[in-house]
Amino acid sequence: MGCVFLEKEGWPGILQISFIERDETKMPAADAAKILLEDTLEERDVPFPREAIRVESLGDTGLAVIDYLFKEKEEPMHWRVWFMVDKTRAIMAAYVCNPEQDGTAIDEASRIIADMEFIP
Repeated sequence: MGCVFLEKEGWPGILQISFIERDETKMPAADAAKILLEDTLEERDVPFPREAIRVESLGDTGLAVIDYLFKEKEEPMHWRVWFMVDKTRAIMAAYVCNPEQDGTAIDEASRIIADMEFIP
């Protein structure tokens, strides 16, 4: 459906927020959020530890988040990826940066995502 990039002066990375219309709507939102997160990372060949995924059920909304450091390459990366899902929609957000440079930026990006909600 589209995406938005949020960039702020002093941030070492960019927050990408993508909007998705769900095809399969019978699965509980929290389960769908986890599956969408796993599928997205697998499709992009991003290595990730499945045990690092946190899932929350927030009533009609599900949230899946992964936050980890990937150090196997020359340039280590700090990944934080969110999927927020309701009955018919999903939001994917991602903030990726060098762990030596993320500072408070990744926490600020997390607060932006925490303030998002679906309007019925």
